Amino acid sequence: MKHIIYRRNPLGHRRFKWKQRDFALSTFNCIGEDVELSIRNCKEVGFNLVEVGWGRRDKVWKTVEACEKYGVDLIFQDLTLFSGMMHNHDDRPVDDNTIRRTVNKLKEKKHTIGFFVWDEPYCDYLFKEARRESDIMLESNPDVLLFSVFPPSYNPGPTWDNGMYYEAFEQYIKELEPPVLSMDYYPIGDYCGLYPGLVYTDEKQLDDSPMWLDLAVARNLARKYDLPLWFYYQACGVYNTEKLTFPMVRMMMYAGVLYGAKGLQSYTATGVIHVPSDGKPYPTKETVLIATGEKGEFFNEQKKIHKEFRMLGNTLMALKNRAVYHSEDLCIYGKYGEIYKGFKDNIANSKILAGQLPVRTSVGELYDDYGNEYLFVLNRDFEKELSADIPLSGNYSVYEVSRKDGKQRLIYENTEKLNVSLPCGDAVLFRLQPSEAEKFTVEYMLDD
Repeated sequence: MKHIIYRRNPLGHRRFKWKQRDFALSTFNCIGEDVELSIRNCKEVGFNLVEVGWGRRDKVWKTVEACEKYGVDLIFQDLTLFSGMMHNHDDRPVDDNTIRRTVNKLKEKKHTIGFFVWDEPYCDYLFKEARRESDIMLESNPDVLLFSVFPPSYNPGPTWDNGMYYEAFEQYIKELEPPVLSMDYYPIGDYCGLYPGLVYTDEKQLDDSPMWLDLAVARNLARKYDLPLWFYYQACGVYNTEKLTFPMVRMMMYAGVLYGAKGLQSYTATGVIHVPSDGKPYPTKETVLIATGEKGEFFNEQKKIHKEFRMLGNTLMALKNRAVYHSEDLCIYGKYGEIYKGFKDNIANSKILAGQLPVRTSVGELYDDYGNEYLFVLNRDFEKELSADIPLSGNYSVYEVSRKDGKQRLIYENTEKLNVSLPCGDAVLFRLQPSEAEKFTVEYMLDD
């Protein structure tokens, strides 16, 4: 069978030298009690990037050295020197020279590739301060990644309730001009009461979660401003989470990819994180790593899925998201569902799919720059396997992109439906072409 190699380009904002070359697998706060052990285990589990979000003083600098030792790329943050978390930060404004000294000091560190400029800025004065600090960093080192993340719609500032969320999200992009568009959402819990009446239950799962609304908005804005989308997924217990299983974590990772994410960021790999304002432990469930930095209960499963993403990542980096379709049982809570209708993709407009999707099934339509069409199929159910047929609009040849080696294999020469069998919270990537067309497999190569 014919095999075609296509070129793909690095991704990122035009004002930066830094560009994203490979699919990012990151974690927000990687600092356990034993810093070196934490980094060693982060590397073993498959993170290709770690962050020291909310970091302070000695442990941050120990993390820098551990990342050099083990060859793990790092996004640096020390809240005593620069940056902030939402409106919580140390004395401001930061002296310009403090920022310059920090950046210059870290120039010699091969694996400190960037700086965590601000965690969840949400209003004008925070945007301006974050931009001021990032401009100084960029002037001091033009090669760095200047990272920030916009908050979810449950936050103390712009929300869907006050009608300011979309406008603030877009203002954030215009003011900061970030190299990647990162957003976060942690739906397993009670949202600390920020969505009155909305609480996660095993019966509803995420059928009514506004997470899907926030993801749709982030996808649209990333597409509008030509930025790679990164997504923080929930990997530990927050907001009074009573139960967290790995199929839940896996589904949230794949939910990001469904909307075109080119980076997945764990919140968080370590079992204990700290709140910047008071430094007290914030209670979480132990996940990939426990508080000491030793391996936790999800370590082996996280290692397995990271290996799969390393195989899929080259293809995912070459693809763009056209649309996301959900089964009809996804019905977002309350008035947020009405807002979602303005961002929802209608399956009736699909040229590939026909009819409705099986229960708790979502499909992303993806494509590359060369006219190749893909479907990313997700089983949203945490508890039940999916075994169903997905009707297609015509006769197609179908190739599955292997999670074992990244290669494409022809599984149907001529079919009008996709027979899909997926474990709880799992997903699969297919490439489709009209059945009468010449058969060929596809591979992508990074164009430097």
